[in-house]
Amino acid sequence: MNAENLTDPLSKFRFKNHIIDTTLPTDISYGQTGVGDLDNDGKPEYILGARVGPLYCYKRHDDGQWQRFTISEKSPGSVGGICVDIDGDGWMDYISGGGWYRNSRDLNKPFELHVFDEKIWDVHDIFMGDIDGDGEDEVVIMSDRRDVSWYKIPKDPINDPWPCTHIGKAVHSGIALGDIDGDGDLDIVRTDIWFENVNGDGSKWVEHPIGPNTPPPPDFCEGFTFNATRCHVLDMTRNGKQNDVVFCDAEIPGGKVWWMENVNGDGSKWVRHEIALPLNPRRGAFHGLCVGDFDGDGDVDVFAAEMEAVGGNAPPRYRIWENVDGKGLKWKEHVILDANLGGHEPVIADFTGNGKMDIIAKPWHASPDNALGGKMFVLFLENVSPSVQ
Repeated sequence: MNAENLTDPLSKFRFKNHIIDTTLPTDISYGQTGVGDLDNDGKPEYILGARVGPLYCYKRHDDGQWQRFTISEKSPGSVGGICVDIDGDGWMDYISGGGWYRNSRDLNKPFELHVFDEKIWDVHDIFMGDIDGDGEDEVVIMSDRRDVSWYKIPKDPINDPWPCTHIGKAVHSGIALGDIDGDGDLDIVRTDIWFENVNGDGSKWVEHPIGPNTPPPPDFCEGFTFNATRCHVLDMTRNGKQNDVVFCDAEIPGGKVWWMENVNGDGSKWVRHEIALPLNPRRGAFHGLCVGDFDGDGDVDVFAAEMEAVGGNAPPRYRIWENVDGKGLKWKEHVILDANLGGHEPVIADFTGNGKMDIIAKPWHASPDNALGGKMFVLFLENVSPSVQ
């Protein structure tokens, strides 16, 4: 399936659909994804991991072909992963769940797994940021089997313990980092609240409300569906005065996409602005949210894909919502893929080197009636949109 799949040929958002792998085992679920330059050639790679099982790396070659490498045969994580140089040797490592994988400096050789917290399991969200204000990034995780916490990376990350600080209670998914109150340090958003980094060093946290998300529908209200979102902190209004938050409902059919305006710039007052409302037929869950300037006009657009595992009443689609006025108050929906293939935890990066943001996605687990006959797959959407200024 290496052809353009466009429902609107006049759209400014044009993507060419490439299926780059259909040989993955189908009897396990694939949660964690990441992107980073693992081989130090100046180009990003895509990382994909099973919930319990192997961890893979996909490299795109100059001829457009993709090659899969096995980084590890076992993974301690569920969803979420980050490429970062943990040990300071100049090579990007990979961190997920309660462990990190030390770069072997050769994609043909497995990375060595080092577990920094054996007690944590089913980590759904993981981020990096300077929580204590010392100029170095720390690790922030959320697991609904435990809590929201942050870890200090020691000088010897292999042999020394990683000090852990509790932040607050967890939900299934939906944290992001950013300065919410404008005091210069990093705070943490968790779906319907934000945690204030009171002293700026991560030692004390206070909860503040943001606003409710969408309640689960009566026919799909498992415990993990409540307060489950994906979110991003950014200055949507581009006024340079505050950080706002973009959300989507991640685990329920018929969910919404919206953003909360941080009106006073200190997290004390929020106004909700809808980006995408439920429409007929009912849409699947949006388990994955990417924000970026997809059309090159200088503002932030929003991308999300419907899942196969939590589907709607029609085949899943991939959509970009165009930020028409540049301030988040007027949006236009563009379907960029309509091929009966769902997405889960997509990532965006310039994989082709043409200066445009591409998209890679895969399902949590494949639906038996998807377009590939129930096969698990990795899908690459190459951004071939015309430049718009």
